[in-house]
Amino acid sequence: MSKEKPKVAILGGGIAGLTTAFALTRSSDWRERLDSVTLYQMGWRLGGKCASSRGPHGRIQEHGIHGFLGSYWNALPLFAEVYAELARSPASPLATFEEAFRRDDFGILWESIDGRPLAWPQRFPSNIQTPSRASHPPAFERAVAGLLDGLASAALHLDMAGGVDRTQKTGLVALVRRVAEFLAADLARGGAHPAADLITRAWRPLRDAVFDLASEVTEVRRALITADFTLTLIKGALDDEVQRLGYDRLDGENYSDWLARHGAHVETIRSPLALNYINMTYQYPGADTSRPPQMAAGVYLHWALQAFGYVGDFIWRFSAGSGETLIAPLYEVLKRRGVRFEFFHKVERLTLDPPGKGIQTVDIAIQARLKPDLETYSPLIEVKGLPSWPGEPVYDQLLEGETMRRSKPDLESWWTPWPTQGRRTLRAGEDFDHLVFAISVGAIPHLCQELLAADPRWRAMVEALPALQTQAMQIWIDKTVEELGWPGSLRAGESVLTTTFINPLNGHGEFSDLITFEDWPIEATPRGLWYFCGLMSPDEAPPPFADHDYPARQSARVKAQSIQYLQATMGTLVPKSTVQAQTGTGDPFGFDLHLLVAPTDPAASGVTRFDSQFWRANIDPTERYVASPPGSTCHRLKAWESGFANLTLAGDWIYTGLNVGSVEATVMSGLLASFAVSGSPPLETIAGYPTREHPAGA
Repeated sequence: MSKEKPKVAILGGGIAGLTTAFALTRSSDWRERLDSVTLYQMGWRLGGKCASSRGPHGRIQEHGIHGFLGSYWNALPLFAEVYAELARSPASPLATFEEAFRRDDFGILWESIDGRPLAWPQRFPSNIQTPSRASHPPAFERAVAGLLDGLASAALHLDMAGGVDRTQKTGLVALVRRVAEFLAADLARGGAHPAADLITRAWRPLRDAVFDLASEVTEVRRALITADFTLTLIKGALDDEVQRLGYDRLDGENYSDWLARHGAHVETIRSPLALNYINMTYQYPGADTSRPPQMAAGVYLHWALQAFGYVGDFIWRFSAGSGETLIAPLYEVLKRRGVRFEFFHKVERLTLDPPGKGIQTVDIAIQARLKPDLETYSPLIEVKGLPSWPGEPVYDQLLEGETMRRSKPDLESWWTPWPTQGRRTLRAGEDFDHLVFAISVGAIPHLCQELLAADPRWRAMVEALPALQTQAMQIWIDKTVEELGWPGSLRAGESVLTTTFINPLNGHGEFSDLITFEDWPIEATPRGLWYFCGLMSPDEAPPPFADHDYPARQSARVKAQSIQYLQATMGTLVPKSTVQAQTGTGDPFGFDLHLLVAPTDPAASGVTRFDSQFWRANIDPTERYVASPPGSTCHRLKAWESGFANLTLAGDWIYTGLNVGSVEATVMSGLLASFAVSGSPPLETIAGYPTREHPAGA
């Protein structure tokens, strides 16, 4: 280290880099420990895969579907802290954490029965905990407590359902409740085996006897699957002693093999309940959704268990876009604290010092230059009073602004033909003493060639962690979800979140509540807003970055797939959205594209109306989703295990204990990076990180 007060440089402005900066500067006296914290970001906006921006009519445009599970025990408190420090005026939009995050207990899965899709609505009980006042029992106990609530719900459904012999049903209800009582007692005294034995001896035989009888009774079949999935998770966790030995040693096994090994019924393994944790994290080899999914068993078990141990409600939805709800508040707080932001800085290469022990330089391409009278770039605009990220740079602040306004270069694309406007080299001891690499693992082969050549662990990590392309679509329509015939009842103010398993765009969300923060003409305001997201299946090897037409080709691919997806699936999901339902004749299955709001071209007809919607190909190395296949966990490096003295790692691709692509894991990585640099926060305060004393979670 070159000086008593070191300089910290953070490469990458996604959640990992922003969380690192937040944790490093959390104390008001951080300047007494550090000289400076500077974050370098490609392009004009922050957020990484959570970046969003505003398009025509102030439309919120995302990389995909975002929201928090209630089990985000690090992310939720962090953003509660951000909003408390932000201290917006009460009259401002999203002035408080409670206004910015909406608690939700409702979601929908879809199952296939005799080849036809059937909606499976799910509601989860609420609890009184809040992110700022939540108690933090050990992660395993949190999870089992949530699972016991699920067991009680399953028993209730069994008790209320008809179609099964009364004696068998009474026995099942009594057994489910008895197992719950055993588990609660065992956990209270630190034991577990009596309950695990009871699951094997009593539950499995009775379950098998009733499954065939229950197959025609939807409520009973679903209750059986719920109980069986819950009990399998508990029994497997107890048998494999994850509370004592941790999850990592299970990661050589595929999740479905693990479920089968612990006795899950075949109907449970292939149910949407078991597949949901796979689908929401894109665990398909090579992004090929025609192949069976694969996921490391320990990661799957930890992810599934943690999902049941939630704060308040199962889901915490964003009241606006990710950029407005998460990223802009973080940026504003960090800016106030004195963190420096260098936009339009594209990292191109990290080089090693002659001994190969540390990072010597970081080569950066300058994409745009500020006008001489400006000291810093101001990236935010206001839409409906809400600080937001524009869909393009703020050209008036840039020397090259007028040229950029005409040519509209995509400064976030690695295939952009836009020329570099200058170069900058960050040097160890001058510009940084600690370097935090918070760029996605997909970029490592392009930026860290010397590191890959010097350390076989880096090569093994890159080979073991697939970085997959994804795609997203958003449509604005002139009918509500109820008017389109959504199969199920929604409470007032409630919206649809669903996993359909109809690929490739298998995640759906109806977010009409967000239209409030968009800026539509009164006569053209949409009544519905649907999000879709999924893999670009199958994955393709990208061409050289000199192939400047590649993004346009991939965008066209997503557009074609999106139109095809709407025409093939929407009539199944919302039957009143078809051409026949809307016009009285024509296609009885395909989506009526005249439902799309197209204010710029109201006369557009048929597929041309889709031109006014939003779609996105997430193809860049920094945008790819990191999967968790069997055998990959052991290759994840810890924040402090880069192997180079002045380099710390952050991102959902490092070892976090959770090890699944999510904002929660990304926040954990930023906290771990801060610990590696400064010793704060203490590891035991990072919920879910396996410490030596509690390998299954803090």
